[in-house]
Amino acid sequence: MTERLALTSAQTGVWVAQQLNPGDTSFTCTEYCDIAGPVDPDRFRAALCEVVAATPALRAGFDLGDEGLVQHIDDTVDIPMHYLDLSRESDAYAAARCWMARHRENHGFDLTKGPLATWALFKAASDRFIWYRAVHHIAVDGLGHSLIASAVADSYTALSTGRRRRTAPVGTLRQVVEADIAYQRSDAFRRDGEFWAAYLENRMDTVSLTDWRLPPNGAAIRESAYLEPAEVGMLRSVARDLVLPWPAVVVAVLAVQLHRATGVRRMTLSLPVTARTEPALRTVPAMVSNTVPLRLDLTAKADFKTVAEQAAEGLKEVLRHQRYPMERLARLVPGLPAGRRQFGPEINIMSFHYDDDYAGSRATVHSLNSGPVEDLTINIYHRGWSQGMHIAFDGNSALYGRAELSHHVEEFASLLRSVRGLLDGGLITS
Repeated sequence: MTERLALTSAQTGVWVAQQLNPGDTSFTCTEYCDIAGPVDPDRFRAALCEVVAATPALRAGFDLGDEGLVQHIDDTVDIPMHYLDLSRESDAYAAARCWMARHRENHGFDLTKGPLATWALFKAASDRFIWYRAVHHIAVDGLGHSLIASAVADSYTALSTGRRRRTAPVGTLRQVVEADIAYQRSDAFRRDGEFWAAYLENRMDTVSLTDWRLPPNGAAIRESAYLEPAEVGMLRSVARDLVLPWPAVVVAVLAVQLHRATGVRRMTLSLPVTARTEPALRTVPAMVSNTVPLRLDLTAKADFKTVAEQAAEGLKEVLRHQRYPMERLARLVPGLPAGRRQFGPEINIMSFHYDDDYAGSRATVHSLNSGPVEDLTINIYHRGWSQGMHIAFDGNSALYGRAELSHHVEEFASLLRSVRGLLDGGLITS
């Protein structure tokens, strides 16, 4: 029996954007998991089947009919999982990356039918496997990806060792949808709208590391950097000294970089948020995430401590109102060009701890694509203090070349490494 549900506001936003550009594959979010140990392909497929069967979001299709836009949850479990033995290749990892790149560039999803996910398992060696997953953003968000990965690891381990599976998620997809509908009919929704109208009343400068006015049409390109665990430890030490959460320090560093590059002091950033304020919803793979504006005003003669404190206060303030839909927010921003969805450079701090193992084999997760990029998205991957910190700058290829993007990400990483010097170095602005 097929279940029919309404969409969350986040899903509706993705649906509309995809309909405006049906051939755009940037809504396919991709990552791979490097498993340092042997994997039984049949058992892995069985584990994946278990998780898909228990995850309605992975069995959804979408249609627009007499009852409006709905998602229909298929009760059959279709697992399009590719298995490729690359162990005889001279460079198995290069071959796997080539396959994944071709898939990302050429494979789209039919939102009306589903399934909206593709999986691949590569054998790089007898004791090294790569699990690739591509899921359309309308189905799950970043937190949903991590929940699915953990569930598959748990199921595979249980099938391999006989260990009992962990407790199933507390919430359901229906509860996620109903909670979203209830919010939009609530006083909290009205109060959030009033907050954002006041917050966005005064116009601030559009800040960018490039010169553009209209939404460009270009694919995303990525350049990355990495902070060693010791360097991340120093960043945490600065945050402790300031008595601030470490994400506020990261946001402050980005503000310093943007100010130095552009001279802009009053800026708006885009801040992706989980929008899962109810605990039961934090365990359900679904598309709920949102993006909200974060405003910073680097006053004259400001030092780094002042900027970081302002970032911390700003984060605390906007997170209290994080469920208000991005599409409504975009209409409130004075001077935002028509058709633009990002409020400014996006700073996406992902603290999803993929602390998974597959029957005792440890795994490391690598993100490949997190969604569309209008201008610039700064991705911060924090997956445990012992793993360091991965930084990825995703730039629109119509605006940035690889050399330019590489320069920006290295400059940002350098500022993070020298954040103690920023704190002790006096004024940030003149």
